Amino acid sequence: MTRAAEVLRFTPDDTDELLAAMDALADTRDGWVNLQPVPDEDEAAGAPVRAGVFNLFSGRGPRLPVGTWVPAAQGGRRPDPDSLGLQHAGGPKAARRLREVGVEPPGGATVLSDHPRRGLVLAVDPATPPAELLRWLLAAAAALSPDPLPATWVAVVHHR
Repeated sequence: MTRAAEVLRFTPDDTDELLAAMDALADTRDGWVNLQPVPDEDEAAGAPVRAGVFNLFSGRGPRLPVGTWVPAAQGGRRPDPDSLGLQHAGGPKAARRLREVGVEPPGGATVLSDHPRRGLVLAVDPATPPAELLRWLLAAAAALSPDPLPATWVAVVHHR
């Protein structure tokens, strides 16, 4: 039975509630987290929306980045790594660009995929603290965003 998702608003300076939820998921391994910045009302009203058929031909991800952390389910012969993903509008070779600006992958993570439209996906060690993962997601999102990011973010914590 699937439980309802929790929606948490946070800022990069106030992540306590989100980190508590991530710590719980790191223990139970029964869900995942999606997060993204929330545009200011004024910004959203005047922002051009990239949608429809023309977005299909775009070589870039969403203008506002979308991050995802999925702790791997336990069990099986060989433990799977957790995954950490970021869809972004930063274009190709995001992993290299992040390293160039000093945003190193967390906890010895390895790149699984680096695609301009589908995003950057890392395999991370399940022992990596959620605070380190969140720091990386926020820093990577800011570094790959073509515009300054809004201060308010929303996280949706899903449970299996």
